[in-house]
Amino acid sequence: MDKKTFAVIGGDKRNIYLFKQLEIEGHNVRKFGFDGYDLENVDESECLYDAMTGADYIIGPIPCSNNNASLNAVYGTSHIFIDDVFRLIKPEQIFFSGLIKANVSAIAKKYDVNCVDILKWEELALLNAIPTAEGALKIAIENTDFTLHGSNVMIVGYGRIGKVLCKMLSGIGANVYPVVKERHEAALARGYGYSPVLFGDMNASLADMNIIFNTVPQIIFDKKNIKFIDSDCLFVDVSSAPHGINNNFAKKAGINVLFAGSLPGAVAPKTAANYILETIYDYINKTEGGGGNV
Repeated sequence: MDKKTFAVIGGDKRNIYLFKQLEIEGHNVRKFGFDGYDLENVDESECLYDAMTGADYIIGPIPCSNNNASLNAVYGTSHIFIDDVFRLIKPEQIFFSGLIKANVSAIAKKYDVNCVDILKWEELALLNAIPTAEGALKIAIENTDFTLHGSNVMIVGYGRIGKVLCKMLSGIGANVYPVVKERHEAALARGYGYSPVLFGDMNASLADMNIIFNTVPQIIFDKKNIKFIDSDCLFVDVSSAPHGINNNFAKKAGINVLFAGSLPGAVAPKTAANYILETIYDYINKTEGGGGNV
């Protein structure tokens, strides 16, 4: 692929590693939303207009926005309003981001923006499960006074993240209890040496758990079943909002709940940036007829 111009707007440390890699590979890169990054100098465009004008592709943050009004920009010292970004995007430009919610998609539609949610691509979702699982283990180790080896650990949700978590936990000697919905999933989990629990039978196993990891972005734990969880149990929720537990009821029950979102960016930003860039390149190759690696 010929040298292209990328505008990297906002984000966290993943986007910093991402724009550095783009520069190493010989592309023109404009940056905006990193003026508060004080670890080293970042050659940033003076304004949003300068960063975006003439760019072939615009790369935003993951998640795109927490308030549906401005882009997430961890190192930015001022708001980057989504309306301003989308108003500047030309029909030939592509905006890449992740976890783009319905309200943001509606703004993109208003301005006829070619908006690509890269987390909807299965390959990135699968790869992101690895640093997410590693980060979840790190949190559990740092917030317990016992080893995960020999502990009873429940993983709610046997999807991408759940499967990777089960494998890692089993590898360090934990007693692994994945919660599954279907009997064929239970059979598969049993084949890997785990002790699967059917969702309908979950409550009966809660009292025996030392740690519970939730990966499902849906309230599963409320006043009806939180009462079965031992107060010494650590609950780590790696799902996105609305998460899997009612925190008010959990606090009343004395359960330590840790919400751990965006773990790839927190624990392995360099690896996560490479995953993102691979996915963007793959999209460009598939949709624009590029040959081989970008």
